[in-house]
Amino acid sequence: MSSRLTLVLDTNVLISAIVFKGVPKKILELCILENKFVGVISPEILAELINKLKLKFDFPDDLIKEWEMILKNTLKNVLPFYKTKICRDPDDNKILDLALFSGAEYIITGYKDLLSLDKYKDTIIITPADFINLRL
Repeated sequence: MSSRLTLVLDTNVLISAIVFKGVPKKILELCILENKFVGVISPEILAELINKLKLKFDFPDDLIKEWEMILKNTLKNVLPFYKTKICRDPDDNKILDLALFSGAEYIITGYKDLLSLDKYKDTIIITPADFINLRL
């Protein structure tokens, strides 16, 4: 069992890390370059990320493929059982299920609906900035 904290980075945090840099980029680097935290991802979140990079940000196919490989090879791939139905936006439930199924200590998100929960079971829900301030 790893002594490193396990983190779920929601899709928009991943997009911010890749496209806009800043604090989300630092958290992703702490997972994939410095190996300080275990980042987890599901096939559904990866597919959503790829779709948004392509359609919303017009990323070229080769760069999308490169990011897909980086994330698949450096984050822990988890296939959760989808069962949670507590969020107003059903898409947010998949983040909660991924956290529950992976045993994540933190969900890093900017979504107000998720942040309003503060905690889901044993997982703390926190913004990227608050996570960096708390953990570093």
